[in-house]
Amino acid sequence: MARKGLSGALMDAGTRFVSRAADRVLKDPRGEEVLARAVGLAQRGRRRLSELQERVLSTAGVPGRRDYEELARQLARIKRKARELGQKLDPAGRDGADETR
Repeated sequence: MARKGLSGALMDAGTRFVSRAADRVLKDPRGEEVLARAVGLAQRGRRRLSELQERVLSTAGVPGRRDYEELARQLARIKRKARELGQKLDPAGRDGADETR
């Protein structure tokens, strides 16, 4: 039990220390600049990794995220068109009760 108490106290002290350090870094304009650069670098790296992954998948003949997104959009258009055609064929249908066409 004493060990849990000691480890808990150390964890709390460490958390407070890290929080104060992060607060000081973020209040300093140089720290803000470094953080902004690090975030930008991480975002560019993630984007490059995604592009590379898409190229590798495309080369291997495996559809990528963009392919699936385009298919989803096409499916949504087809479903919408099917609903419209169904309403035209059944004027007494759900939303087309008052429509003549």
